[in-house]
Amino acid sequence: MAENDNKEVTKQPGILSQEQDAVLDLYIQHLDGIFEEMKMSEKLQVEIETQHLKRILTK
Repeated sequence: MAENDNKEVTKQPGILSQEQDAVLDLYIQHLDGIFEEMKMSEKLQVEIETQHLKRILTK
């Protein structure tokens, strides 16, 4: 999926109105933001669990 991150999607003219297209773009940006937050949350959770396991193992 990473290989598609920088590719621009070509749009067919006339399928959506300009307003619908703008709303769709905002929605996609919002979803991208949520996805990035989820990735950061997962990284943080892994770090917390790693630190916890290190403490258990050093006791």
